[in-house]
Amino acid sequence: MVRVPAGGHLAHSVTQRGSLLPCELRMRSAQDGGNEETQHPNCVLSWGRFLCLLLGLLSLIVFAPKVEAQKLVIRHARILPIRGEIIPDGTIVIESGKIRALGANVQVPSGATVLDVVGATVMPGLVDANAHFGLRDTNEQASEVTPQIRILAQIAPRSPDFTHALAYGVTTACLTPEAANIVGGQCAVVKTSGHTLDQMLLREAAGVRAALGYDTVGGNGGFFRTGGNNLTSIYLRRPNSRMAAVWELRKALDEATKYPALISVRSGKLPLRISAHVENDIRAALTITDEFKIPRLVLDGSVEAYKVADLLAERKVSVVLGPFYDPQIGGPESSEPMLNTPGLLAQKGVVVAFGSNDNDPGPLLHWAALAVKYGLSPEDALRAITLNAAEICGVADRVGSLEVGKDADLLILNGDPLELTTQLEKVLVNGQVVYRAE
Repeated sequence: MVRVPAGGHLAHSVTQRGSLLPCELRMRSAQDGGNEETQHPNCVLSWGRFLCLLLGLLSLIVFAPKVEAQKLVIRHARILPIRGEIIPDGTIVIESGKIRALGANVQVPSGATVLDVVGATVMPGLVDANAHFGLRDTNEQASEVTPQIRILAQIAPRSPDFTHALAYGVTTACLTPEAANIVGGQCAVVKTSGHTLDQMLLREAAGVRAALGYDTVGGNGGFFRTGGNNLTSIYLRRPNSRMAAVWELRKALDEATKYPALISVRSGKLPLRISAHVENDIRAALTITDEFKIPRLVLDGSVEAYKVADLLAERKVSVVLGPFYDPQIGGPESSEPMLNTPGLLAQKGVVVAFGSNDNDPGPLLHWAALAVKYGLSPEDALRAITLNAAEICGVADRVGSLEVGKDADLLILNGDPLELTTQLEKVLVNGQVVYRAE
């Protein structure tokens, strides 16, 4: 605040509520002879003393020693970059959280911390393409069409789920609403390490979740439905049949102008991610996207996708498979899951990724190894949990492969990642070790 008192003095009072050192600075005119000075009980600064203090602070800033960016070198590693050839004995240079160099003949920069990992394998951090962990809520029960809801608002950065994910080697996750709603809301992509959401966030909007099939109808009906699948809500929800679920989704897309998120879907800015397990729901999803000319479609949890593999390849539809393609874990309503579904889809040219599709992180490396046993190539299996997943989630410019300029998110393992006996030794996110095996 600036005020001019009657005596011709210019008073410049600097105060901050809650400040530890509230100060009042006054310039006194020659008329007062400098004999009086209004004092603040906590401190008194004349202009001369204030200027001396300011100059001292500026000198500290100007002449302060430069802080070198943190550099880490990982050398003598078997490097699996995912995009590019395997490097049997390579070096990775990390600076300021980014990969600055990698290859077989990379010079170690001066002042770098060197980590020798002779005999170890280094690969990108894993990307979970469809996850529900680390969230406070995953379904909105008041309505069956909620495209305006953002999963971003439900993320709990300090959830132990993220620590568990790191122990599995998952450094990035696409967090999605679950499949109880016809349109469940907007997905987000985060790193699994960080103390705040701002530190973790990679992509605020990575798609809109929709669903068809049993998940959307199995528990609907509120108090008017009997049995163990009742919603915990008092609302009488719809739909109550697969036919109605298809109608609801068509209606929502037809009225897309009511919802900015669905406008983005119809324009191709965001992908539409439909959870559809069995063949008739998958075909219904394809019919709807053809009808409304949806440019980008991703199918989640489609255990019977092998039945329509040619159609999916023709339309360039990506598929994210969860643990449900393994009947030993207990799948959805499909009675015909196949362990070789990932391999069959990949052979047809369908982009395949894996996701935990659960409230707990999943062992993506083990699922990839299982898929290899039943026909998926090792190269496609590793891409399914790294680069393919990153591309589906719209973050392949940052993660998913080891390339110069990308984030230094990587795993150090004591053997081949697709061998079940291999152990994860270290996990790095943004060039920092965030997990060590005990």
